[in-house]
Amino acid sequence: MKKTLFFLAVITSLLLSACVPAIEVPPTPMPPVQISPEPTAIPPTESPTLAPQPTPEPTLEPTAEVVTPTANLYAYVKDYQVFIFNPTDMSVVRIGDSNHNFGYGPDCWQNAPRLSLDGHYLAFEARCANAFIVYDLLQNFKTAEILKGSDPQILGDTLLGWAENGRLYWTRMVGGCSFEPELKGPERMEVYSYDPVLGGTRYEFDLPKVNDARHAYSIGIAIDPQAKYVIAWSAACSVGLGTRFLLTTGTGEYELEPATWPASFGDLSGHYSAFPPALYVYGADGGKLFVLKDPELEWDPNARLMFLAAGAADPQQIDSGSFSELVSQAPLMK
Repeated sequence: MKKTLFFLAVITSLLLSACVPAIEVPPTPMPPVQISPEPTAIPPTESPTLAPQPTPEPTLEPTAEVVTPTANLYAYVKDYQVFIFNPTDMSVVRIGDSNHNFGYGPDCWQNAPRLSLDGHYLAFEARCANAFIVYDLLQNFKTAEILKGSDPQILGDTLLGWAENGRLYWTRMVGGCSFEPELKGPERMEVYSYDPVLGGTRYEFDLPKVNDARHAYSIGIAIDPQAKYVIAWSAACSVGLGTRFLLTTGTGEYELEPATWPASFGDLSGHYSAFPPALYVYGADGGKLFVLKDPELEWDPNARLMFLAAGAADPQQIDSGSFSELVSQAPLMK
């Protein structure tokens, strides 16, 4: 009986405790902790018996300098069409094809290609338009068409080339050749330059007239990379080319057929002579582009265009046909 009463008392107390609401006891506030700006000192530990030794560095021997060949484009004229040769991948493209349209058809004769020193732009003459074309080789579009001042029937305005300042230089004839009532040449030959980035042109200087004949005038050939010198022909209406001369652009002084040409022009042997015995050009990549043809023929329709890469023993054939001009992105270096 007592056990029964004891269990009833325990159950009753449990039921009553369940009905009493819980009392929340607020947390005991913690005193603020002051953080010292100084780091806590860590007691030193005993050093191990053997301290770790640093790994010895290997001795570095000097290595040979690695020379990366400079990229260099070449341009050439075959059958009055301009082609671009890239020795990096041995590719050849024709200016005027579906991917390199400059606004005229394939029957438009082209000549006088001139590559900018950075390989970004190509300038050439489009005879059908009597104009100079400036073409962006990176973006594949025509940036400018510069109309010539000279009559297309005579040798007058010419492309001199590009300089290190990024400008293209060309000559512009003022006046022309007249034959009635007397034989008379143009008034003067001016030199202009064009900036493909800004799109502007400006007058630079005149080519001197080095012959006193009334029908004489000068024809520009090439400008050096510093735009310090110009090589030109002394010519005359109805007569043709005469002697070459070197003009110093800063002073206007000139010298007829100097014994040597400035080194900045590089090797001129394969180019600016009336009929070079061998047609070739060197590039900044150390390569050489040249033509193999029948020496008995002035124009060999079966000539072969060859490229000898720097360090190579044998040249590779690039194209075949009749070639009239070869140029390099770099100055005509050797």
